[in-house]
This record gives sequence, C-alpha cells and structure tokens, in this order.
Amino acid sequence: MRARLGLAAVASLAAALSGRYVAGREEASRQVVAGLGKKLTNLGAVDSLAIMPVVERLTREPGLRGEPGVSYLIKADDLTLLFDCGLGLGRDESTFEANARALGVTAEGLDCLVISHLHADHVGGPRSQLRHTFSLGHEQALPSSLPVYVPTQMAHPRADVCVVDEARVIGPGVAVLPPLERMLFWLGPVAEQALVVNVRGQGLVLVTGCGHPEIERTLAAAEQIVDVPVHAVIGGLHLPVHAMGTPLVPQAVLGSPKWPWQPINEADARSVIDSIRERGPALVALSGHDSTPWTIAAFDQAFGERHQALKVGQEIVIRAA
Repeated sequence: MRARLGLAAVASLAAALSGRYVAGREEASRQVVAGLGKKLTNLGAVDSLAIMPVVERLTREPGLRGEPGVSYLIKADDLTLLFDCGLGLGRDESTFEANARALGVTAEGLDCLVISHLHADHVGGPRSQLRHTFSLGHEQALPSSLPVYVPTQMAHPRADVCVVDEARVIGPGVAVLPPLERMLFWLGPVAEQALVVNVRGQGLVLVTGCGHPEIERTLAAAEQIVDVPVHAVIGGLHLPVHAMGTPLVPQAVLGSPKWPWQPINEADARSVIDSIRERGPALVALSGHDSTPWTIAAFDQAFGERHQALKVGQEIVIRAA
C-alpha cells in the first residue's frame, strides 16, 4: 500500500512538472519582446572597453579562486559596472570578495550593476535567489542608491533597483537588451537580459550571463535594436555537452531547456556555433561556468585564434579601430 502511494506521488509530481514545462514552453514561444522595433539611436560608442572576470570557473593563476558562477568587471570609457555577482561560495568570504581583494576591485568604484537573470550562480547564492535579491558576499556591501538593472522583480535594501522591460541605454555606448524568456524543465521559466557595448569602429560586444535564451534570438535582438555588426560574443552560452564525469552535471540537468531524457548535445553546440559564425565576430570568449571541456574544445576548433576561455583575472581589452 505504501509503495503504491509512493508511486502515485511520483507520478503526480512528474505530471505536474511536465504540464508546467509544456505550458511554459508555449508561453515563451509566444513572448512579444518590447521595443524590438525601436532603434537605440542614442546609444553612442566608446573608445575603450575592458572586461575582467572576477568570478569564473577557470582562473588565470593559482592564487585566485574559481567557482561555477559569473561576475565580470566592465569598464567602458568612464563607466564602470559589474555584470552579475557570482555564486557566493566561501564561509568567511565569498569567491567574489577573495578575488576582488586580490585584483583590487571594490564596490565603491562601481557606477552600476547589471543582473543577467535570477539564478543562484549570478545573484550571489541560493539564499539571494530565494529572496529575489543579490549579494556580493559577507562583507562587500553595495554603495547606497547604486543603480541596478534587473530582468525580473527583485529588491535590495540599499540599491536603486530598475526592472528592465525593453532595451535601455545605461551609459554612453552601453545598453541592456530586453529580457528574453526560456522555459527550463526543472527550474521553470527564466527571463535573461544581455549587455551590449558599441566600440567605435569595431562593432557590438555582446555580454551574456548563462545564455539560456537561444543565442540566435539574442543576436537578432541586438542587431535589430542596434544597427551595428557584432564584433565579439563574451560570456556563458549554457552548453554543458558530455557533462558526465565533469563538475557540470548540475548545469546539464537543472539548467536544461529540454526534456530530462534529452541532454544538451553536440548538435545543440554546433547550432550555437553556426549562429555566431554567421556574424563573423573577431572574438568569442566562452565562460567555463556552464561549458564543459568538450564545448571549449569545440569552440577552439570552430573559431581558432578568435576564441578564448574566460578566466578570473584575465582582462579582455577592445579599443576603437
């Protein structure tokens, strides 16, 4: 009797998850993205862009800490912003805090913060995700009234939180794209926004967090909103291909937009590579926080010297042509 009740509960849960997944996929496919018909004619351009990972899985040197999260310090001319907050691992100090101290990064030097999406590895940990907020760690407090651009309803006791619902210029040459929706089987719906920087004479640099929305949709949105060619694609693209035997099994299972019996595979990676290669970017810098060694090798083969894996402390600099 008890076994039958257990099987019935499992069957009921599976049916509920499947129903939610099907409904969520249909809703995401019907998403009408605000502002795609309007060009950002006031975007402008920057002469210098520097992107330095403060949190990533891979590190430049042994003294820095790696974790499966993302946080990038971005300097676009006179604008300094932080893109995401990492996963927040560490008992006494978070990975962000440890690496920030080693790299000379402080929250006081920020002009704004951009959150790509409300997942633990981008908002500072599971507690922040559950509370719909964000954190840099135990001691690293955000400056009072710091502008923070988020893709869904979030709150913070000190920051000035702005929920983005369409493309928005946040500084000269720098903008956030409209959040795009994707349905994940286990985690449910997610809205994710990307950042774009227009480097004078070079083109658009697209910065992504996890890349849950299809990269083709993100690239198309960027090109439609900003009539400038794509120069670089930097960040996560959520391609944990052949994850068994690697630390990326949670990303492969929990973050998958497919049915549980259909893992993210080589064909998915090739589709992403083809979408990027069509734009002919000069640089592709892939995040290791949601990319397996197989994926990084596939990007190495596809893009050659134009590809690099992102590492904590290894700065990418792009200057005006």
